[in-house]
Parts: sequence; structure tokens; C-alpha cells
Amino acid sequence: MKVFAIAPYEGLKEIIIELGRNQDFEIHVEVGDLEKGVELASRAADQGFDIIISRGGTAELIQKKVSIPVIEIEVSGYDMLRVLTLVRDYPGKAAIVGFPPISEGAATVCQILEIDISSNVISKEEEVKPTLKQLLEKGYEVIIGDVITVKEAENFGLNGVLITSGKESILKAFQNAKKMHNYFSILRRKLSIAQQILQEEEEGVVVFDTTFNNVYSNTCFTEQLNKTFKASIKIEEAVTEVNSKGEYTSLIEHNNVFWKVKGTKLQESELSLVLFRLQRVESNQKRLSDGITIISSLMNSSPVKSSFIKSNQMKMVIQSAERYSEKEESIWISGEKGTGKEKLAHYIHYRSSKRSFPLMTINCSLLTADQWNLLLSEVEGLLVSNDNGTIFLKNIDSISLSNQKELMTYLKKNNLRSRIIASSSGDILTMIESGTFLHDLYYLLAQLTLSLPPLSKRKEDIDHIARIFINESNTKYGKQIAGIRNEAIWELENYSWPGNITQLKQVINEAVLLANGPFIEKEDINEILKTKLEETEMGQLNLTGTLEEIEMRIIRQVWLEEGMNQTKTAERLGITRTTLWRKLKEL
Repeated sequence: MKVFAIAPYEGLKEIIIELGRNQDFEIHVEVGDLEKGVELASRAADQGFDIIISRGGTAELIQKKVSIPVIEIEVSGYDMLRVLTLVRDYPGKAAIVGFPPISEGAATVCQILEIDISSNVISKEEEVKPTLKQLLEKGYEVIIGDVITVKEAENFGLNGVLITSGKESILKAFQNAKKMHNYFSILRRKLSIAQQILQEEEEGVVVFDTTFNNVYSNTCFTEQLNKTFKASIKIEEAVTEVNSKGEYTSLIEHNNVFWKVKGTKLQESELSLVLFRLQRVESNQKRLSDGITIISSLMNSSPVKSSFIKSNQMKMVIQSAERYSEKEESIWISGEKGTGKEKLAHYIHYRSSKRSFPLMTINCSLLTADQWNLLLSEVEGLLVSNDNGTIFLKNIDSISLSNQKELMTYLKKNNLRSRIIASSSGDILTMIESGTFLHDLYYLLAQLTLSLPPLSKRKEDIDHIARIFINESNTKYGKQIAGIRNEAIWELENYSWPGNITQLKQVINEAVLLANGPFIEKEDINEILKTKLEETEMGQLNLTGTLEEIEMRIIRQVWLEEGMNQTKTAERLGITRTTLWRKLKEL
């Protein structure tokens, strides 16, 4: 057994060394009080010592900072009697000041012996000076206490009397250290078996205490899931949820694999600990993650700022979304492509009580029929794993009629606890009339409805939206565009915007990249808008003109998408940087 003793004063060190020579364990002694003692203890824990021995407030502070056992040298009744006998006949007023182990024990002895000495309990070092100042003002002359108290008392011109520890207290601490070491040795042997099993588990396991410190984690968690877990889960909220409600469930994604997170209280534990198990969501999935994304917590703030919205139509949509956010009913968001349906779904989720749980987005247009069958056949799969969060079915109008039937059957059968938000770009009522979308599925998912207006119907919002996008592009590309001219805004407001907000973002992105001055000018916007087709969605390329003109448009588009980085542009186009430089010069 290796023991590290931390003595708050030099005399205690000498007694510990003297008594330690006759013990059957290795002991090392240093002098250090309070924070200095904590520093020494932390170093000792790292150096492989088994037990730490200290006294008073120093021992209390060390117990909070290190994971190895800390044995306290008690202030015994003999210690108290020695000091109180020494000062009881002193003519001046005397007071005891110290941490609870000393001040409370001394107060008890004073009460039994009917000694008139007041007792003052402190809980931290910062309280010593104010307490001594008050006692000085009240006429006290003698201060009895621990090392820090006596030092400060002498600085105030008071007489300090240190409560020292005798041999009997130190020998008792040695005995307690041996008992504690024997106990921990037996416990370690038992735990080593369980730990070996946990370390070989393919599930992630992590335990937190009430101060949100990680007190244990297995190999799977430490080597694979630690960073993703911290980035996805707000640990304070999750631990609090378990302590208040008894459980917590969430879902995270790591390297295209989904993991269900389940938090529970550790049973029969004297300490208040919370256990999180991370279990891989098993399936024969054919990379379902290609069409599914998960945002596990509040780390992404809401993208909608209602205070910036000017159009009455959009204000009404936001107000309705805010009211709907606290309801459990499913919500259907309709609107043209690029109008911000996904951003509104995020806004609803983050405004709701479900904001601490995952937002799972399923892009229906990216999942094949086979993938849909797989997703809906999983009894313990992704959908049921998102117990308390939100499921956003993006572009739900794109799935086949057979998959619609399977989805409706699945939803009715499983009664999911998560709230569902769906979005569509097409005229869903026309689809229902033509038989290409199920009437019953629509009304199952459209208990509440929202309709986003196209950008052409809310042009008064273009000004502030453009400025938000300028700031985003400045951050992305390291530019310092200070604003946009009113004449340029007028050009934007008079464009038809078939691609809606998505297209506006693309235009502003290009304008920021191409602008030479501190402001985006009218000419910059005109130049960009000239290259745009009357398109129905972003990304369609103008195929009119000669082959050379079409080639130039492709080069320009890729160059802008790559942030004007010629190396990346050349690699993407499969040409040399020299060829690209020549063509850009022509452009």
C-alpha cells in the first residue's frame, strides 16, 4: 500500500513521518494547506498512490477533486481538550473559526465543559477574512482554528491558536487507511471482472455523476462514440432528465450508423449516478443514412427570425407555427421548392417541448422503394427509436403509392410517440383527386397545416433575407461585404424567383464572391441575374447558345460553388489548373 500524507503544517509532517516508520506500508509526506494540498493530492493520484491522508478543510477539498480514497486525520476530543485547556483562562475574548470538522467538534466540547468560547463555521477559504474582521470589531482577541485561520488571524493582529493533531489521531488515520485499502482491494477484484466484460461490449457505456463529470466509460464509448455523444447530447439536460423523470431516450448518428441512447439511474448506489447505454440500431439497412439525418439536441439554433419578417402573409405563418409547436398533432407544411419548408420544420421543433430530443429528417425523395420497405419493416428500428423527438418527412409527395400504403399501415400499427411533420412541394389536393396520393394518409399527417408563400409573394422580405445571406457568405468565404445598395435590392425585388429563397441564397452567394467593393452593386446583381434561366428549381443549367458558351457557364458555376478555389475547381472538372486559368481568363 502506498500512502501520500498531506500535512497542513510542518509539525504534523514530523509526527506522521515518526509514526509512519513503524507501519507496514510505504508513506510519503508533504506540507500543503487547502489549494496547495489539492495540487499535491492530484499529483499523487496520477503517480499511483493508493490512499491520501490529510486533515480538516484540506481533506474536504481533496475529497472533491481526486478519485482515490481520502482518509481524514480527525480532530479528536484529546486535541480539543489540550487547546481549550490552554486558552480557557485567557482574559480576552476567544472564538473558534474553522471548517465543520474542527469548529463543530470544538463547539461540542465547549458546551459540555461549559467553556464560554463562541464557534464560527466556515465552508470555504474566502470566508475566513470577513469572519475574522467581524470578530475583531466585536473585541475578540484569541482565534482558535486550523492553519489558514491562524495565519489570517495573526495578519489581523489577533492571537492565533492552532488546533494540532496528536499521535492518537494519526494512528487512527493509519488504521482507517489500512481498512479502506483492504476494502478497495476486494472491491477492485470484483469490479475487474465486470469491467473486463463491459470493455469488450459492442455497446457504448458511460456514467455521469450529479456534477456532470464522466466517472466511467467503456472502450466502445471512449474510442468510437465520445466526440459524437458530446456534440449531439446536452449532457446537463440529459442527466437532469434522468434524475427528474427516471429515464432519457435519444438518437445519434456516428459514421453513417445510428445509435439509440438510453439513460437510467444506477440502482442501489449510494452515489447519485446516471448510466447511458448506446446501442447500435440494428438493421439490414442499405445505407438508410443517405436519406436520413439526425440533429440530436439544441446545438443548432432556430433559423427563423420572426422579428425580421415584414410580409403579413409570412407573419401569419410564423404565428401559426408557434402555436402549433406546443401541440402533439401532426403538421403538414406545403409550399413551392425553395420556400423554406425544412427551416420552418426546424423552427417548430426547436420551439416545442421536444427540442431537447432528436429531430430526424427523412428525405423521402432520396429513399428507394426497397429502402422504404426496409425502414418500415424494422420493429425496433430508427422510427421507434426516436421516442420523444420529431420525425420530419421531407418531400413526402415523392413516394410511391405502395410505399404510402405501407407508411400508413406502419403509423397506425405502431402509434409512434414522436411528433410527425411532413412537407410537400406539389399540389397535394390535386394528387389526392388523381389518386396518386392516399386521402387517408394525408389527413393522418395533416391534422394541422401550414402553407408557405413563394418569395414572389413576399418581396418585402427580400431586403432582410439578402442581408442575412450576405453575413453567412462573408463568414464562409472570408469576405467583408458591408451591405447591398438599394438599387441592387430593387433589382432583386423585381425578379420572379422561380427557385424562391434557395435561389436568392445562390444569387447572394455569387454576388459576395464576385463583388470587388465593400457593397454589392446593382451591376453585380444584374450580371448574375442575366445568367439565370426562368427556372423552376435551383441548379438547372442554361443550355441555350453555343457549346463554348454552355461550357463557360458550367466552369463558372463550378468555380463559384468551390469558393473560387482553382485547384478544387480543376479537380472537379477533370482539367489542369493551366487549362482552367486560361478559360477563366476568357470568362
